Amino acid sequence: MNITNFSEKRKKMQPSPIQLEEEYPEISHKTPFIRRKQKMSSYQKTKQEYERIKEERARKQEEFLKDKAQREEALKIYKKKKMATYQLLKRKTKKGQLNLNLHMELLLQKIQAQHK
Repeated sequence: MNITNFSEKRKKMQPSPIQLEEEYPEISHKTPFIRRKQKMSSYQKTKQEYERIKEERARKQEEFLKDKAQREEALKIYKKKKMATYQLLKRKTKKGQLNLNLHMELLLQKIQAQHK
C-alpha cells in the first residue's frame, strides 16, 4: 500500500468542517474535530484521590472542632446554672442556718418549669 493512498483514504474517512457544521451546528469553525475525553494517567488518578482524601480530612476536622465548641458552650452554660443554684442554696441566715425560703422558691421555679 502506498503512503499517499493511505493518507487519501484517511482524509476521506474524516468529515470536513462543513459537514460537521451541518450535522452539529453548535460546533464552531475553530474546533472542527470532536475530541474524546482522555483517560487519566496514574499520577492524575493518585493526585485526584489525594485531593479527595485531603478534603474529607479537612471536613472531618472542621466538624470535630464545631462539635467541640458546642460541647464546651453547653458545659459552660450548665456550670453557670449549677453555680447560681449552689450560691442560692448555700445562703444562710444571721444565725447561720440555711435560708429555707430560698429553697422553697427554687423548688417552686422547678415545678413551674416542668408544667410549661
